[in-house]
Amino acid sequence: MKFRINNNLIAVGFLLLIVVGIFSFVKIIDSSYQYTSELIPLDDGWTVTYNGKEIATNKNLNDVVVPIVNEGDTFSLSRTLPTIREDSLCLYFYSMHSIVDVNVRHYTERSKRADKHENWQIYTYGRDLYSQTTEVPNKYNHVLIVKGYSEEEIIITFIGTREASFSSLSPFVIGSRVDILSYHLLSNTINLFAGVFLVVLGLILIVISPYMFLYHNKESRLFFSGLTSLLFGTYIVARFDFIDMLINNPMVNSFCEYSSFICMPISILGYIISIFRGKLKRFLKLLVIFDFLLFAGMTILHLSTIKRFSAMTSFIQGYIVSETIMVLIILVKNRKHFRTSQNRNLNSDMFFLIGVVTFIIFSSVDIAMYNIRKYSSNRGYTPNFGNGFTFGAVIFVSCLLISYMFYSIYSSRISSLQERLSDFAYTDPLTGLSNRARCEQVMNVISQERSIYVIISIDLNKLKMVNDTYGHHEGDRLLTGFATILTDCFWDANLIGRMGGDEFVVIMLGEHASSCTKRIHEFHSLMSDWNRKEQVFQYSASYGYAYSYEVPNASSNEVYMLADSRMYEMKKEHHGRKEMEHEMEEVNANA
Repeated sequence: MKFRINNNLIAVGFLLLIVVGIFSFVKIIDSSYQYTSELIPLDDGWTVTYNGKEIATNKNLNDVVVPIVNEGDTFSLSRTLPTIREDSLCLYFYSMHSIVDVNVRHYTERSKRADKHENWQIYTYGRDLYSQTTEVPNKYNHVLIVKGYSEEEIIITFIGTREASFSSLSPFVIGSRVDILSYHLLSNTINLFAGVFLVVLGLILIVISPYMFLYHNKESRLFFSGLTSLLFGTYIVARFDFIDMLINNPMVNSFCEYSSFICMPISILGYIISIFRGKLKRFLKLLVIFDFLLFAGMTILHLSTIKRFSAMTSFIQGYIVSETIMVLIILVKNRKHFRTSQNRNLNSDMFFLIGVVTFIIFSSVDIAMYNIRKYSSNRGYTPNFGNGFTFGAVIFVSCLLISYMFYSIYSSRISSLQERLSDFAYTDPLTGLSNRARCEQVMNVISQERSIYVIISIDLNKLKMVNDTYGHHEGDRLLTGFATILTDCFWDANLIGRMGGDEFVVIMLGEHASSCTKRIHEFHSLMSDWNRKEQVFQYSASYGYAYSYEVPNASSNEVYMLADSRMYEMKKEHHGRKEMEHEMEEVNANA
């Protein structure tokens, strides 16, 4: 009993292998890493002030009800710092679209008695950016904490820079620089690894896509798969501020995040365009052009500071959601394309649909959970936010690659079938040489190119005599043997063909034409070699050849006619010589 492996099972196994591999890698890193020192979470003891009004005292951050902070609103947190034993520690927290000021309130012995204090500003972020660009990107803040701040009161003030700047707080943690960086990376290991993987994969696919387009199936699927992977990966690494960590430029990080998010529909629609045909394809092309123009317009507004990406977030999200719904409706209405027997490439389209649906589901759940945390539990920030999008993106890109793999296999089979049909159409079934149709096709092409060439017309002698004397089986053997002689002799010819019956033609172009006479001499030698071994019949042929420059401005057919006439002249000489030899034999017999 034969065991047959299903290609779909292999593809699903490959998909699971990618997912399991990523999560296993992340788990190994998380379980093996050891911090150099203890991280100090600052969860308790916070006093919270909103627009100058105290709304909570000595509270745990998880219990603080954070109102929606709009542009110009001030939200402050204060508490006493723990004992600091090192000078190289950092306070780590996340801010969203806010100017951040961090102050330490210092009391001296004299000022305590006078109930006075000094405010030391130890960190600020976003004030210059807001005054210059009217935008303050999200940022993971790292505030230097030294021994002198031990048991002093720290005040962290957030000033909103846009409508609904934030309504939740991130964790506040103190630790060494190395441990804080490790804490940030380990908290987002899945997203970091997946983002970098998708970026690298996207670049590789984009680089090799022109070669695949030109020399394989003329399809753009691989390019759009690479572009989709690159955009997803860029969004993920920017969403978790990894770009800012590398180059210390939150504006570039923000631009990469928004621009990659806006361009995602363009790359996905580009892939869909490569699947469909007809009117729907034209409509999708118009939609891609509109999306590109929309992105270009928003980019101009953003760079000119007229209206920043962050101020257009609601519009961007609403537009992408509406376009997603429209594309889903299109896919549902055209579901026959994915299941009719006329479309033989069902595996490719099936995995594409799996990727689309999976990505939409996980991204939607991710956004829904974020909004629930943000508006219901006031814990909108969480290091796990974005994992759904990341997981969906990895699955989607993997499905695109599997879809392309199945499509390539399908296209290769179709190309192979077309080549076989072409061989049947243009190949002489007995000799394996090009048939008359192929010879005429090539002659038409070389007539148009006006290049130097030579045409050799060859007539196989004694074919009728062999057929009549020894039978058609030996006649076929004569033809196939002669075809082998031609192939071995004229190995550098551009075409060797059988025009029909006992007529053959050889075409040599350019530099190969100059070796014509040399090949003719080899032709005689090869026939002599075969004749010494042959016991039933003997190979002989008449031939004539003509160069294109012998008939200026003439068609290849006229050149062929000249070669053919010279072949017949040689044939007449052969017949005359044979008649003379026959007469001599009769005279000798009579004598």
